[in-house]
Amino acid sequence: MSFTNKILGCCEDNNDSGDFLECVVCRKAYHLDCLSLSKDVNLEDLSEWECPLCTTQRHKESNNDNTPVRFNPNVTIRACKRQALQSPPSTAPTTLSEGDIQNMFKELTLKISSKIDSLSTSISSELKMVKEEMTDMRTSMDFMNSKFESLLQEHEETKKAMVEIQKENSILKSSVNDLNMRINALEQNARSSNVEIQCLPEQKTENLTQIVTQLGAVIGCPASQDQIIHCSRVAKMKPNSSRPRSVIVQFASMRTRDEFLAASINFNRNKSNHEKLNSSHLALKGEKTAIFITEHLSPTNKMLHAAARSTAKEKGYKHVWVRNGKIFMRKTDGSNYILVRDLNALKDLK
Repeated sequence: MSFTNKILGCCEDNNDSGDFLECVVCRKAYHLDCLSLSKDVNLEDLSEWECPLCTTQRHKESNNDNTPVRFNPNVTIRACKRQALQSPPSTAPTTLSEGDIQNMFKELTLKISSKIDSLSTSISSELKMVKEEMTDMRTSMDFMNSKFESLLQEHEETKKAMVEIQKENSILKSSVNDLNMRINALEQNARSSNVEIQCLPEQKTENLTQIVTQLGAVIGCPASQDQIIHCSRVAKMKPNSSRPRSVIVQFASMRTRDEFLAASINFNRNKSNHEKLNSSHLALKGEKTAIFITEHLSPTNKMLHAAARSTAKEKGYKHVWVRNGKIFMRKTDGSNYILVRDLNALKDLK
C-alpha cells in the first residue's frame, strides 16, 4: 500500500516507513506499531478493517451501547512502541451529523432533568421529614417550657408558703412553750401544800398518816392528823428501780408544809451522813436507810431538777436546791444563784 497523501488517525508521524492499515470507513491510515499489531500479520486478511473510532460510532448507532470495541481475537498483540491513538488532527472529518448531536444533547438533557427531578423529590421528602421533626421538637420544647414555667411558679409559691409556715411554726412553738409553762405552773401550784418523802421503807401493814406524825415528832415539827389531809404512796418513775415508792403528804396549808420542810433541813444540818434522818429514827425494821423530805415537784420540774443535778456534776456547780417549786443553782458559796427555768438555761451555763 502507498503511504502518499494518507491522513493519519493514530499519530502525527508522516514517515512512510513501516506497514499501516487503512480504515474502510474514514480512510485514515494507522501504523501497525500504533495499533500494537505484529508486522507478521497478514494485511490481506484485514482488508475490511475498521478503525476503533468508526467501530465505536457504528456500535453506538446500531445498539446505542457505550461498550468499547473488541479487537479481533486472531490478531497478535505486542507491546506498544509508540504512543497509541493520540488526538486526531483537526483536519479529520467528523462522522456525527448535527442531528445526531442534537439527539444526543436532548437525551442527555432528559437524563439530567430526570436525575434532577428525582434528586429534588428526594430532597423535598427529606426536608419535609426534617421540618416535621423540627415541628415536633418545637412542640415538645414549648410543652417542656410551659411545664418548667409552671413548676417554677409552683416552686416560688411553695417557698412563700414555707416561709409563712415557718413563721406560724415559730409562733406555735412559742405558744406551746408558753402553755407548757402555764400548765407546769398550775401543776406545781396544786402541789404547794405537799411534801414528798423518799426512800421510806415499805411495810405490808403500814399506817402512813401515823408514820408522818411520828416523823414530825422526830424532826421537831409535830403534825396532828387534822393537819394531814391526804397521805399515800405513788408509782415509781422507773418501775425497775429497787427504791421504795415515794410517799406524798398533803398538809392543810402551805404554811404547815413549809414548817415541816424547814424542820427536816434543821434536823440534818451539821450532822454526818450516818446521823441524818433515816429509818432507825422511826424504829422501822430492816436495814437502816436514809430518808429524804423534799417539795412535791410536778413531772416537768422533777425532770428539770434531775437535769440540773447532772449538769452541776459536769460543770462543777456546788449547790442545787428547790424552793417553792423553783430550781436554783450556785457554783460556789459566794457566787450568785441561778434560776433554772428550762433546759435551755442549763445549756447556757459555763
